[in-house]
Amino acid sequence: MHPFTHSEVSLNDVTMTLVTNLEDLISGAELRSGKKLWSDALDHARKNLKPHGRILYAGGHVGSAVIFLAKVEPTALIYCFEPDPINFALLTVNLEINQVRNVHAFPFAAGKTQGFIPFYKSDWDSSDHRCAMPRMDDPDVTIFHGLPYRIPIVQPPEFLKACYRSKAPRSFDLIVTDTQGADVDILEACLPMIGPHTGVIAEYSPYHLYRHGTSRQDVERLLRLFSRAEIVNSRVENVMPAPVTVDQLLSFYDEHCEQYKGYVDIWLTARQDPTHK
Repeated sequence: MHPFTHSEVSLNDVTMTLVTNLEDLISGAELRSGKKLWSDALDHARKNLKPHGRILYAGGHVGSAVIFLAKVEPTALIYCFEPDPINFALLTVNLEINQVRNVHAFPFAAGKTQGFIPFYKSDWDSSDHRCAMPRMDDPDVTIFHGLPYRIPIVQPPEFLKACYRSKAPRSFDLIVTDTQGADVDILEACLPMIGPHTGVIAEYSPYHLYRHGTSRQDVERLLRLFSRAEIVNSRVENVMPAPVTVDQLLSFYDEHCEQYKGYVDIWLTARQDPTHK
């Protein structure tokens, strides 16, 4: 089975079995550590799950988060996108091992367009793959390499409509993005499926957004479509979970976009009509 192994994992008090890559020395090593793992962002998502809800999860990795959500709300249906070939293979194996039937997984990147894009993989951390290379002066640039081919990218609303036809979801109850920089693009693409009942948990990492090509203006345009924002998880020194304004998030972008200093996860509450100010 080398270089893969399976481990018992406890995530937010839900136990699962996960197959991981032994060559993954960061996120995979954490899943294999035997420690009881906790995610404040996932806990916030759990508190906002609705019976029979429709969930979009972009950046499914090897499945720990989607398996957690699927187990705590088995009546929900989760549409999960994971573009990395190895991660996707492990994701589908882990769904089967854990007998999860309410996750539909797709081996594509999600975004505003449909086509093919470059993809860059970290040699150390399978959760750090991304669609844009780090800066050449970034200390981590040497551990990334591009795939020798372009990967497919889909626009979730159009893709799901083509897949499910009359049974396609009309809206999402929860959207979760964890994509190392594509988060704003994905949320913009999903605006037609965001209603007043929709909650969003998005990774907010200005460095990755900037490298992906998302400008401060792009961030502001999206954030002002929502009625409320809250930091629910912080990996930044001296930044604590709390309600936050758009102006504060824009200042955070200005301070962190050119050099990586950590990230936060934010919860966004939709306006009555999120496609209009």
